[in-house]
Amino acid sequence: LQLGEPAKALQDAETALLLDKSNIRAIYQKAEALYYLGQFEHSLMFFHRGLRLRPELASFRLGVQKTQEAIENTIGSNAKNQPPPAQKKPPKVDKPKSAKKPVLSREELDKRAARRLLGDLYVDKEYLENLLKHPDLKKADDNSEGISEFAKDAINFLNNRQEFWRQQKPCTSLNSKKINGNNGGLQRW
Repeated sequence: LQLGEPAKALQDAETALLLDKSNIRAIYQKAEALYYLGQFEHSLMFFHRGLRLRPELASFRLGVQKTQEAIENTIGSNAKNQPPPAQKKPPKVDKPKSAKKPVLSREELDKRAARRLLGDLYVDKEYLENLLKHPDLKKADDNSEGISEFAKDAINFLNNRQEFWRQQKPCTSLNSKKINGNNGGLQRW
């Protein structure tokens, strides 16, 4: 898990749990691995299982708390067990064509989302992608094989981080917080 490979950590934890279903460390590792894979509901289930077996361990309490917060961030803080209210369509008003915003391409929207999620790391991702496209790197394929592999690994890692942060703070929950003007009654520590 510390190597940034939660899928392998999940496999290791499942192997340990096959040997002993009440292995606290394996339960904790499985919960953490599921959390980092974005499977928050299953992660919450294993954090609760560990908390039930060892209620004195703070790591399980903190795991339950952070997983619940991640679930709330994913679905939005104002999403309850009720369906959204039916809304009437507002009357259609024709706007002048000059007032319409230009339609952005899917690629441009993806770039903006990546820039927002990765922050300073977006520049690194863009550099690595351009490096792989560079003609000199493609020509010197024999000598640059290692460089290409490292660049691909780094891009893969950044894509995983981007997906993780997308699940942690999706656009829908951020927009609903801005619209409502509050943070859903949650306190910030």
